[in-house]
Order: sequence, then C-alpha cells, then structure tokens
Amino acid sequence: MMVRVLSCWVVLLMLLAVELLVAAAGSGWGIGACAGMMALLIAYGFMRITRAPALAFIFAIGGLFWLSILLALGSLDSFTRTNFPVGDTLSSTAHDPRTPPDTAP
Repeated sequence: MMVRVLSCWVVLLMLLAVELLVAAAGSGWGIGACAGMMALLIAYGFMRITRAPALAFIFAIGGLFWLSILLALGSLDSFTRTNFPVGDTLSSTAHDPRTPPDTAP
C-alpha cells in the first residue's frame, strides 16, 4: 500500500515539474493536459475510484461537477470586472453635499 502511495506521489511531482516547464514555455493546452492527468491520477491512484461503491462514485462525480461550476464562476469574475477611476468622480469633493459651495466671483 505504501509503495502505491509513494509511486503516485512521485508521479504527481513529475507531472508538476512538467507542468511548470510547459507553463514557462507558454503552452496553454499543455497545462490543461497536465492538470487533467493529475486529477485522473488522484482519482485512480489515491481514491481508487474504480473499487469504490457506486454511491461513492456518484458523490465523486457530483463533487467534480460542483467544483467545475465554482471554478467557472470564479474565473468569470475576473473576465467581467471593470475598473472605475475612484479618485476622479466617486471621492471628489465636488459631489459631497457636506462641503459648502464655492463662492468665487
């Protein structure tokens, strides 16, 4: 059992090294492929999902489903966020009702 865990750990570390090299090269598809292989290795190596009962398999698939939804919603935040200049309009004293109006001639 310990040999299986250690071998999975070593393969995960090698995949991490490959993923970092691919990221340095700028290949987006390679990063996704390494991440997919890591997820499969965890599911089959550590979790042994093929030997699990049917209910555990259903919960694992459900967890992956909700994880993908949460990751998609989290990535949409950075795509839809806009930057507004705060100092120009929102925090200027020209729109503050507490400041007296200018009485310049």
